Amino acid sequence: MKALRRWWRAVVLIVLLPFGGALHAEDVVKLHVPSIVHEKDDLLVQIRLTRNADNQFMKVVAASSGYYGSSEMQLDGQSTSPITTVRFRSLPAGWYEVTGAVYDGQYHMRGSARVSVLVYPYGAN
Repeated sequence: MKALRRWWRAVVLIVLLPFGGALHAEDVVKLHVPSIVHEKDDLLVQIRLTRNADNQFMKVVAASSGYYGSSEMQLDGQSTSPITTVRFRSLPAGWYEVTGAVYDGQYHMRGSARVSVLVYPYGAN
């Protein structure tokens, strides 16, 4: 029963998280993720960037106690698309910290954002 209450609290938190707004970091990068993801499903992370000539490199990481995935990409400064999507495939159940960071040409961080995501296990009551 205690485990069930813990899972429900986590689900409620994840459902309400989108209403709290995006996580900001100098308004350079914002992350948007689905409210709930089931295990073995893909996690789609939408990254919104403020266009700036200094945006040269981006890294997105999804990590939990049993999983680590990252995606790195070169950016084209002012010409970079303001919206990019990264897909982490077939995630196991657990709590994830998803982080996104944007760097300049000297790899100095210009901004970052972080969000927690619950990947809900199938069959959990």
